[in-house]
Amino acid sequence: MLIARGKRGVRRFWLITCLSVFFTPSFKKLDVQETAAADPELVLVASGFKFPEGPAYDGQGNIYCSNCAADYITKVGPDGRVEIAYRANRTGDKPFTFLKTNGMTFYRDGSLFVCDFERNAIIRIYPDGHQVLVVDRCDGQPFRGPNDLAFDSKGYLYFTDPTGSDAAHRIGAIYRVDIVARKAIKVADGLAFPNGLAFSGDGKWLYVCEDNLNRIIRFRVLKDGHLSLPEVFIVLDADGPGHPDGLAIDRQGHLWIAHYGQHRVLEVDGNGQIVRRVQLPINQGEEAAGPTNLEFAGSDMRTLYITDPGTNSLYKIRVKVPGLTLFCAPPHRAKGG
Repeated sequence: MLIARGKRGVRRFWLITCLSVFFTPSFKKLDVQETAAADPELVLVASGFKFPEGPAYDGQGNIYCSNCAADYITKVGPDGRVEIAYRANRTGDKPFTFLKTNGMTFYRDGSLFVCDFERNAIIRIYPDGHQVLVVDRCDGQPFRGPNDLAFDSKGYLYFTDPTGSDAAHRIGAIYRVDIVARKAIKVADGLAFPNGLAFSGDGKWLYVCEDNLNRIIRFRVLKDGHLSLPEVFIVLDADGPGHPDGLAIDRQGHLWIAHYGQHRVLEVDGNGQIVRRVQLPINQGEEAAGPTNLEFAGSDMRTLYITDPGTNSLYKIRVKVPGLTLFCAPPHRAKGG
């Protein structure tokens, strides 16, 4: 079956075949590019994914990953063991489920919120597996294809909706969702493929990857939850052509960016300066790929997990400064990372 996607402004076609999925979890140290700052070790956690995306930490030592070229969500344990946590129901019968997921994040009650780019919706998966539609439209207009999402300090969910947008057609948008009322409002538009997003530690800024312009922009979060006009935080052209995809922020306010197309994770300080580049492996024939997203995890929040569809793998690095605990995240309940 051919699947057309507008990811990064280029229509991609994935041939999804009905093959059995075999995971090959392993822990292997890899070479990391030398940079001005001391480099952490990059470790292969597991492989065998189908275009991994949207890593989400459950507070119990597990990382959940979307498989964008398949119809399931995987769970990776602290030991690297991989299992299918949730699978789409395509029979047309109940129960209702997601179809294809991208960005994901956990809520304080342990439920998992996912961007479903086939239903063009936000889906909530409860710990018992029950799933509900949260929103699939705003003011009667269907979403184009939700990509990534993040909670603010008040429990509202923000997500990017980029499908069909690019540098020449800036129709990408950001929405804010009341998850209780299941209602969305548009808080930003006119964007060139808005992708990953993350809130600053004080909740006053929302950082967004504007994928097709190879830059990070940021918005002031207004008291009513709407966003200011965007300002450019950093243009990544100095790192080479690419597409900033996923974002995470540490406790000193540094941004960690999955730079798709450059096979790197970038650490950017509060002044918008690149202070570290972590090189990921490159598979022959996958020179245009690279990391898609990343998530801080572990009991000390000093383990950064990275999804990489170029190698269909999940990696991790240990860093000195802990990542921010996400707003509305589940509490830590186990050691891990």
